[in-house]
Amino acid sequence: MSHQNSSEKPASRLSAWWQRQSLRLRFAVSFSLVTTLILLTLLPFVYQLIRGQMTADIDRQLRIDWALIEAHLESDGNSGIQWRKSSPATPQSPGYANSWFDVWDRDRSLLTHWPEHGAAALQPPPPIAGQGHFVSVPLSDGRPARTYQMNSVIDAQPFMLRVFRDESAHRATLRRIVLGLSLGMPIAVLLAAWGGHAMAGRALRPVGDMAAAARRITSDSLGSRLPNPNPHDELGQLATVLNDTLHRLESSFDALKRFTADASHELRTPLTALRSVGEASLREAKSPEELRETIGSMLEEAQRLHDLADTLLLLARAGSGRMPVQRETFSLDSLARDACERLEVLAAEKNQRIEITVAPDISLLADPVLLRQAFTNLLHNAIRYSPTDSLIRVTAGKRDGGIFIEITDQGPGIPEEHRQKIFDRFHRIDKARSRADGGTGLGLAIAKLFVEQHGGRIELDCPSNGGSTFRIVLP
Repeated sequence: MSHQNSSEKPASRLSAWWQRQSLRLRFAVSFSLVTTLILLTLLPFVYQLIRGQMTADIDRQLRIDWALIEAHLESDGNSGIQWRKSSPATPQSPGYANSWFDVWDRDRSLLTHWPEHGAAALQPPPPIAGQGHFVSVPLSDGRPARTYQMNSVIDAQPFMLRVFRDESAHRATLRRIVLGLSLGMPIAVLLAAWGGHAMAGRALRPVGDMAAAARRITSDSLGSRLPNPNPHDELGQLATVLNDTLHRLESSFDALKRFTADASHELRTPLTALRSVGEASLREAKSPEELRETIGSMLEEAQRLHDLADTLLLLARAGSGRMPVQRETFSLDSLARDACERLEVLAAEKNQRIEITVAPDISLLADPVLLRQAFTNLLHNAIRYSPTDSLIRVTAGKRDGGIFIEITDQGPGIPEEHRQKIFDRFHRIDKARSRADGGTGLGLAIAKLFVEQHGGRIELDCPSNGGSTFRIVLP
């Protein structure tokens, strides 16, 4: 066990050292290793290919030599073989001077050979058994030679003719090739390392620019973006994703700032009212009745503060995902009618009528509390902004494979410039009137959040002739 741990520690240290190095160095080392592996695999193949081609050229020349020399041999009439006396060419003639040969009988006895002078220095070993062999053998003086032997018959006299050529130049050429490849391999590895380092530096330059730009971005400069010279490659796609993230962060920070400012403003109003009423009562109240009236006003403002705090807490819990959706099956008709019955008293105060049209036998698998709250907020908004003696229509059913609930009022409608912001927190079209009515500007934001938690959406239609339709669409 201790031996295994000791063997793992150097590997882990090497891995940790490797991870601490820069990408440029790691690219350079990786390029060098890959190039070395390729060269170690490729160079032997190239060497064998060149060697085989050179050997094949010599073998082809030896076949030609054998055929030419065999055509100029004859029997000497005394069980021997000699160069044909009637031949116009001699072994010294052009085309034959580089061709060395010897002739052997069946008993492996040497009959004749060329060159005749200095034969001991050029004599190769005796031929091997068989015929048609290409063999590399050492000459008597140590030089390498390539031989080819083949049996033949002249005047009913069988013999073996063997031709050979000096391979010294061939071997010297191969040694120069090996030397060149051996010297060129380190140069190629160094060039690969330099190229990998340079390519990595050029390829990673946008990453350095993005890192430098990211270091300068703070919460006060979220409008800045990372440089993206080429949005089509992988680094450009990364920069695009990061810029999109920065855009979402900027939007979230802006929304948080607006939310904080609006919440502070909403909290300041009842607190200011509480303080003003209390100070006025201390200065002016002279009877228990006046004090009770003052305390009643203060309790109303305190209740308003309590409701606003509860609403903000509800939004925070829902937005952070800490309010799970408790799904159960219930009737769409019961959802719509229960919400309408709850708000029917408010509609009656303004002499408004609520007309309900719900398709029968439609069931929902959803959270009835959250969905009823969303529908109630939309209906309460319609009652608040609809005129006296008006009609509010509630329609629910199936359409395009989904379930919809529509609330149509006869109010003044929503101006174009407010339609994109109507679901933002604390957004009001008529801020003074909404605050006087007790609204906080959070009802539509809560409705939108609860519907989206069910995978649905809220649509808004505002005809040119007035009125508005809020539509809940659920999958």
